[in-house]
Amino acid sequence: MKTVKLGVLGAGRGAGLAQAVARVPGLALAALCDADENRLNRAAGEDVKRYTVYKAMLDDPDIDAVLVASPMPLHVAHSVAALKAGKHVLSEVTAATSIEQCWELLEAVRSSGRQYMLAENYCYTCFWSVVSGMVAAGLFGTLYYGEADQIQDFKAGVPPPETGYNWRTQELAMRQGHQYITHNLGPLYTAFRERIRQVVCLGSGQHHLAWAKADDTCVVLLETESGRLLRIRLDFFSTRPNNYLYLGLQGTGAAYEGPRAPGEGHKVYVHGQTPPGSWQSLWDYKQYLPPEWNALANDPEDDTHDGGLAVMLSDFARSVREGTRPPIDVVDALNLTAPGLLSEVSVRRGGAPVEVPKFG
Repeated sequence: MKTVKLGVLGAGRGAGLAQAVARVPGLALAALCDADENRLNRAAGEDVKRYTVYKAMLDDPDIDAVLVASPMPLHVAHSVAALKAGKHVLSEVTAATSIEQCWELLEAVRSSGRQYMLAENYCYTCFWSVVSGMVAAGLFGTLYYGEADQIQDFKAGVPPPETGYNWRTQELAMRQGHQYITHNLGPLYTAFRERIRQVVCLGSGQHHLAWAKADDTCVVLLETESGRLLRIRLDFFSTRPNNYLYLGLQGTGAAYEGPRAPGEGHKVYVHGQTPPGSWQSLWDYKQYLPPEWNALANDPEDDTHDGGLAVMLSDFARSVREGTRPPIDVVDALNLTAPGLLSEVSVRRGGAPVEVPKFG
């Protein structure tokens, strides 16, 4: 297979992903599917097939793989349907919305013989790609702590349930814990490469939306299999400036901290290279950025959450063409998703530790 022909389900988030396909050698946009015909027509180019029924796109023999960009609660159902139709799957986050769905997805992938990858774009940001390159080169030594913040005033995105169906209201406002954890855990997981063994979560209560069940802020503590510590804060409700890309990493040889406020930069300390008691700009180490970044990124200086979409799509296409393991395969996807689902259980138990199952 020289070119992977991709069908995209969902003309909302999927429209932006579809545009990035054009920058990826060996990957072609073959079709776009959305139940809303007007939105579909706005997003689809002239040479792209259009489907308003998902099964019809799955029945198309010209399509090799499907990018699932439907609402989060439907990711498993749509991924499983694609796998059963013989299509490879690149799924938007999160992988699942219940532990039962996690096991269902795992079985579907294993029985299909097809590739499955989680499209966790936060793992492909420019700054984290530099950090990852430094980790791979050994500059961080032994990693033992990581942290992330998802602080985003998202009250306008979660209308009250009585105003009509909104999956974000259901998953983000009507559930406790960190249901959207893969954006924050994903980059840390790619650095540590260890599954989470147990989860502890506590919340602050709700002070902004009287009808919401979610806490304004919840803090998730995660212990990896070898005893390393991760700390993640989620806040979708506080009235304050956003900061949803913050990451921090600590090892025996180096430390990294992302910006916490406008005007701040990405900073790093490398033992033996950075003057003691000071920080360097992360961009002083830009030589650790993977070569494919400059070849595929829309803008080599793009430091946003979607800056590396083409690199992510290229990784998926390569795994399909070569039959190799995707960078974030189904076991990785569940290792990223399940801790967030189980953080809800920990909150309900007053912050008691909850064990995370082994998926592989």
